[in-house]
Amino acid sequence: MKLAKSNSSASQITRTYILILGFITVIMGLSLAIGVGYSLAASKIDDANGLMDSLQRSFIDDRPDWEQWRSNSNIDTRDTHVRVSFTKKSKQHVYYSPGTTKFLSEKTNYLPFNQSIEIRNFWRPYYHVQKITKGIHYEIWVSFHSVTHIFHLIFDILLIVTLVSFLIGIWLIIILAKKLNQPLENLTASTHQINQAGQISYDTQLPIPEKPQEVKDLTNEFNQLLSQLNHQAIRDRQFVSDASHELRTPITAIRGHVQFIQRHGKEHPEIIDKSVGFIDSESKRMQKLIESLLRLSRMDNAKVKREKVDVKTVMSAIIETYQESISQKLILTGVSELSVLVNQDNLEQMLIALLNNASKYSDKSSTITFNLTEHTIEVIDEGMGIPDADKSEIFERFYRVDKARTQKIPGTGLGLAIVKKLADLNQIKIKVEDNKPRGTKFILIFK
Repeated sequence: MKLAKSNSSASQITRTYILILGFITVIMGLSLAIGVGYSLAASKIDDANGLMDSLQRSFIDDRPDWEQWRSNSNIDTRDTHVRVSFTKKSKQHVYYSPGTTKFLSEKTNYLPFNQSIEIRNFWRPYYHVQKITKGIHYEIWVSFHSVTHIFHLIFDILLIVTLVSFLIGIWLIIILAKKLNQPLENLTASTHQINQAGQISYDTQLPIPEKPQEVKDLTNEFNQLLSQLNHQAIRDRQFVSDASHELRTPITAIRGHVQFIQRHGKEHPEIIDKSVGFIDSESKRMQKLIESLLRLSRMDNAKVKREKVDVKTVMSAIIETYQESISQKLILTGVSELSVLVNQDNLEQMLIALLNNASKYSDKSSTITFNLTEHTIEVIDEGMGIPDADKSEIFERFYRVDKARTQKIPGTGLGLAIVKKLADLNQIKIKVEDNKPRGTKFILIFK
């Protein structure tokens, strides 16, 4: 569970934002520290150069006027050391400001990238500036102690502020990450409860959060998927129930006639032929039902190869072949040419199934019409028609319209289900409409 928590979205968001916040904080801190430090150092160097100019003006008659220089200088000379040297009449003259002799006796270190910066007296930096004017060598050492002191103070304040801001930022990020992740956790918990429930109703749905929109949309998609699975489960249960019922009827009839022959066959041999004929009829019906079920099962993962097919040629062949075996009159109307992208065998199976369906539910003296338009094939009968409430259900397996009226009409209840499956495989849309004034119109719409 700890591993799952460490890999959660909230944990990943928190870690990512901590890294980003830490990186930004360090960059901002370093940039501010370097900028402030550079500005202070540059200001100090400017002051040192200004001090050099004033020192040069204070040198009168080859002697420095220290008192005038101190009064005109804005820098504390206790942190500033001066050495002036020149040669006059082959004699070296050197003047030092107070404390400079002791200062120069200390060990000196230089920065590798800037020889003007000298480190003395336990890492106290000085800026060394020198000029030679009219044979006089001027040298000034200006202490950076005040700069480093201010820099340390700013750095300490910046470090404290940065650390506090970083901790507050982490706290806010954790709260935000948990808030953003809470809807997903609730969705996971609800899904877990549904999975662990002993009895799941077919109308079970996940609670939909108001926000964020992404989780709301995801929950809606989950609920649609759950609804489809529930409806599929209902259809599967109904299919098993209907299949069991359809198979039980012929099996019961066959067993009844077998038992009837066993009881009375010897005394009344004339009943054997009749019972055997009935057994043969019911076994063929059961065989046809099983074959239809197997065909539907194979279609679940089937793929078809489609090609251009001349519909009028196919329709003419079907009418010529089945006109003698069907009592109704078959006619072909509509456009003279219609080519569609379809699997020809599948198209023939659909049209024959619709023809047989129209023939079963129509009077023998009626007409069955195949009408072709630019994008459709219409199979029109003059039979009993289909109520509007049943039009959306007739393609379900074993569905029969008004079983009280149709129970004497032979069939397995799978013909239209097979037609719908073949239509889906060939990307054909199928519609059912009333045929005015009487009958039904099945329309195959080609894309």
